[in-house]
Amino acid sequence: MCAPESYAMLENKRRTKERQPVEKESPWGSLLRRSSREDPSRNLPPEDDTEAGYMGEQGAGHTRDLWSRLNFWSIFATTIFLLFAGGMALLVVQMWNPQDTGDIAGFEDKGAPKDLTLTLKNAGGAEVSFTEGEINRYLRDSCSMRQGGIFSLIAHERGVALRIQDGYAELVIDRLLSTHLHQTTSVHLSFAREMRNGVPALRVDFRGGEPILGSLPCGGSIGKVNIPQRLMEMLRPALKTMLDCYPDFLRLVEQYGYYPEFTASRNGEEGRVRLIPYSSSPF
Repeated sequence: MCAPESYAMLENKRRTKERQPVEKESPWGSLLRRSSREDPSRNLPPEDDTEAGYMGEQGAGHTRDLWSRLNFWSIFATTIFLLFAGGMALLVVQMWNPQDTGDIAGFEDKGAPKDLTLTLKNAGGAEVSFTEGEINRYLRDSCSMRQGGIFSLIAHERGVALRIQDGYAELVIDRLLSTHLHQTTSVHLSFAREMRNGVPALRVDFRGGEPILGSLPCGGSIGKVNIPQRLMEMLRPALKTMLDCYPDFLRLVEQYGYYPEFTASRNGEEGRVRLIPYSSSPF
């Protein structure tokens, strides 16, 4: 038999072993993880987390897809905005980029003008024609335009010219903003004969050339940008003011019912307008 002292010593050793931590990999084990006594589930068999992992991956994938869609629409909206802003900037630059007037006969030469009103009066109602150069030299010496509005502080008129196209005429107004900086505005003019109270008359339309985007009638241009017909209608009062500078010429046109027929320059010949009286008109 063991003495009482020996039995007490063995019991103390057994208790000391039971109080020792199960894992000794780290001296901080008792602080960082719970012992088997404190965590009853430690000795339970591991759970099958295949389904949980699948659901986690599926949720993460759904989140990534959501962020991908958000990023796509953000990039798409930003791209559309940049394209729109770039297009507007290009449009403004092209509006201030003047068209070339060097091909307009008689606009910049110093030739002597021909009195078109006197020529029309002497025709006595017969057909008469004028070249593009004759018209522009006549406008150069007889048409004096003045810039109005806020632009009158920085701009002044350089001149007005008529470019003859097939079937219509293009009235070009050239302005100077400095010594060499030009800005041009043009109006397309086409004519049609109509009867008003039994009297032949001309109807002036602001259209000519190829339609814009295949469907919008082109009424003219600002710089090198084509403008729809409806927007150019705002220039009708200015055009009427210009025509009022030639009352005798307009009176003869109305008296004999002249109809203008435009032919563009080709084969080295200048563009020409024929004024056909109503008496010999096929209309």
